[in-house]
Amino acid sequence: MIHKILYCLKSSFQNLRNNLFLSFITTSTITITFIICLAFFLIVLNLSVFKENWVDRLQIIVYFNDSANAATIDKTRSELSAMVEVETITFVSRKEAMVLLQQSLQGQDGILEGLTENPLPASLEIKLKQEYLSVDGVENFVAGISGNEALQDIEYGQKWLQRFLTIFEAFRITSLSLGVCLILFTYFIISNTIKLMIFSRREEIEIMKLVGATSLFIKFPFWIEGIIQGFVGAGIALLFLYCTVNLFLTNHLVSLNFFLGAGNFIFINFSIAGIVLVLGALIGLAGSLFSMNSIDEFNV
Repeated sequence: MIHKILYCLKSSFQNLRNNLFLSFITTSTITITFIICLAFFLIVLNLSVFKENWVDRLQIIVYFNDSANAATIDKTRSELSAMVEVETITFVSRKEAMVLLQQSLQGQDGILEGLTENPLPASLEIKLKQEYLSVDGVENFVAGISGNEALQDIEYGQKWLQRFLTIFEAFRITSLSLGVCLILFTYFIISNTIKLMIFSRREEIEIMKLVGATSLFIKFPFWIEGIIQGFVGAGIALLFLYCTVNLFLTNHLVSLNFFLGAGNFIFINFSIAGIVLVLGALIGLAGSLFSMNSIDEFNV
């Protein structure tokens, strides 16, 4: 048994070497497929993290009407503080709002010249509890307080958030569809390549059948070839993306952290890398299994 396995392994590597061009084309196709699929996966993964981080830091700002007096503000603040979703509330007076605006406009103070009175309303900055920090949780909370007559406006970036979620879902569906199509394409490339290898060795296969070689003994080296090509292609794709991401992060880490709002760009961990390598090997094996029917067609 050990001798047969060693022979199959030797035969597989020898066949790959003898058909170097076809092996290169197949492995390159697998590599490109996995690079594209994994790139989309990384983008979707980090966009998901960005979405979660953004929601976690989300603050709801409610602005009072100009007619709201101190008693009305205190009453509204007490009512909101008593709500089960609320973790903290910070009151920002009209005067404090103007100071914050002036600080944000340092070097451009001329914009505020000519104002005879403070046009900014008083507001409350509301932070929800962790269990309610979700898109649906925020929407439900805002819907519950929107009927308060003392409030002029409620701001929590809803338009931007809805637009981002729409784009995110479209990108996620597109990535999934593209990944499936590319994997199927790779599957057929592997299958057809191994068919060509089988056809180039048809005389050798017929001789093996004549001397009593079993179907499994003939097919096993081709299965190993498919597994090797899929495994190597997936491994090269992982290595390429790892080097590319590290190079990109070296030059653009500050900008990336600013846009993502997260401490680090998330790359594929060892568990996912292992799954990718196994998936590559399985795709190679599946392509080999599909092409094996041509062996049974050879006449003995």
